[in-house]
Amino acid sequence: MSKPSHILNVLKQALITFTTTKHKAESFPLNLEALIALLDKTTAEHVNFPRQFLNPQLWEHPDKAPVSCIELFEDDHLTMGIFILKPNGKLPLHNHPQMHGLIKVIAGQVKIVSYSLNTDKTQEVDNKSFQDSTAPMPFKPKAGNYSIVTAELNEITIAGVNSPPCVLEPNYKNLHEIQSLNEPAAFLDILAPPYGYSDADYDSRKCSYYNKLSQVSSDVFRLQEIRSPLWYWTDSHPYTGPDLYEAGLSN
Repeated sequence: MSKPSHILNVLKQALITFTTTKHKAESFPLNLEALIALLDKTTAEHVNFPRQFLNPQLWEHPDKAPVSCIELFEDDHLTMGIFILKPNGKLPLHNHPQMHGLIKVIAGQVKIVSYSLNTDKTQEVDNKSFQDSTAPMPFKPKAGNYSIVTAELNEITIAGVNSPPCVLEPNYKNLHEIQSLNEPAAFLDILAPPYGYSDADYDSRKCSYYNKLSQVSSDVFRLQEIRSPLWYWTDSHPYTGPDLYEAGLSN
């Protein structure tokens, strides 16, 4: 019997990590640590990354989408895929409602700007604003999405192929924008649960996009929910790496 591929081992560990979150919460930190360690060793070769996407001339074609996506795996627990950005291309600022996310750069470099909601700083700003009647009360529909949110800038990270994976949590660094630097860039992305997945708290996890509305204090911003920007769209490319629907993983 042949040895499982590295990327299959990553997927297996991701499924272990995110299917035991609710039922065995005490084991989640160790499982997540093991997943991060495996992901840290992942390279473009492990997924048979199509090298033609690294040719800047490909992205100059007028009909070429600014972002290409390769879907590797998806079920009710998680989704795993590759995002490829044109030179200086960007994923707009967007959210991940009560989701975990892991990013491992496999080509080029990206800048990741991350924000958090409901921090001590944002709550202090909101409380003061409401007392002073200088800001509207944020609208909070049942699904957890906001028309206006107060967010704290957490960090600006430059990540390349030798950088450790970047991790976002349900309540930390849960909004971000990602931009390639000077050349095409690609990263492996794991999200759990996937967008569109329903549970007791969310009828459906929707990806919402945001613009900066104003800066209200040091590292604290009001963000306005917007429609998907007109400059942002994606196309898809087939996955040609090792089989990820073996060993009953698709069940």
